[in-house]
Amino acid sequence: MSVVRFQCAVKSLSVFLTALFSLSVQAQMSKLAIVIDDIGYHPKEDAAIYAMPKEISVAIIPSAPYAPQRNHQAQMQGRDILIHMPMQPVSNIRIEEGGLYVGMSHDEIAQRVQSARSIVKNAIGMNNHMGSAATADTPLMTALMQELRKYHLFFLDSRTIGKSVAGKIAKEQGVQSLDRHIFLDDSDALADVQRQFQLALQYAKTHGTAIVIGHPRPNTVAVLQAGLANLPADIQLVSMSSLWRNEKVMPPKPFILLFSDLSAPTNRVPYEAVPLLRGVPR
Repeated sequence: MSVVRFQCAVKSLSVFLTALFSLSVQAQMSKLAIVIDDIGYHPKEDAAIYAMPKEISVAIIPSAPYAPQRNHQAQMQGRDILIHMPMQPVSNIRIEEGGLYVGMSHDEIAQRVQSARSIVKNAIGMNNHMGSAATADTPLMTALMQELRKYHLFFLDSRTIGKSVAGKIAKEQGVQSLDRHIFLDDSDALADVQRQFQLALQYAKTHGTAIVIGHPRPNTVAVLQAGLANLPADIQLVSMSSLWRNEKVMPPKPFILLFSDLSAPTNRVPYEAVPLLRGVPR
C-alpha cells in the first residue's frame, strides 16, 4: 500500500471512530433544562442567576420593576427568555397587573399578551405564573394559544394543576409546548432544594430529559452553583430553545485524536534514504 493510500485509510478510520464515539455519547447523555421564574423583582438574587451558565433560562414577569432591564441583560448574554405570565389561580390569590383571568374576551387576552411582549421584547416563549384555574380553562387557553401562534412563541406549562389543558390546546392550535417535570424549590429549605435537584438528575437519567423550574432564592442559587459545578458526565445542561427545536445533545470532545493530513517529517523530501527506514531528514 502506498504511503498516501495508507494515510487516507488511517484518516478515514479516525473520522469513523470519532463519529461512532459521538453517537455513543449522544445515546447515553441526558438533558437538564432549568428555568428560573419570577425574574425582575430582586437585583441581588437576579444577578446571581445571571452569573450562571447562559443555558439557564429566565422567566420574567412583565409587571416586575426591573423587567425591561432583565430582558435586555438576558438578550445581551444570549440567554433564553420567557414571559412569566400571571394567570388566575384556583385559590383567591391576587395576581400581578396585566395577568390573565378566566372569562376574559379574546380581545382582552390579545391586548395583555401584546403588552407583555412590549416589555419582555426578546422572549421566545411563555410560561404561567400561578394559573391553576387559567390553564384548566379551555376558552382562555384557546385564545392564548392563538395569540402565541401569531407571535411564534412557545409555551411551557408549569403544571400548577393536574387537569391543565394547556398542552392539549397548544397542540390543537399549532403551538409547540412542553411541561415542567420538577419544581426545585416548593420548599425553600436547603435540604429540600438539594433533594429536588438530585431528583431532577435522576429524572433526566430515567427519561432522557428533565425540565426544572426554580426561583431566584439564596438556597436555590447555592444548590444550583454546587450542582452545576459537579454535574454528572452523562447529563448535559441545555437551553429551553434547544428542547423546543429538538436539538441533539452535543457530546464532549472525543478522546480520539484526528491524524494530521501532513505526512511524517521522515517521509518528506528532502531526505536521506536509509535501508529498512522511510528516511531520515537532512
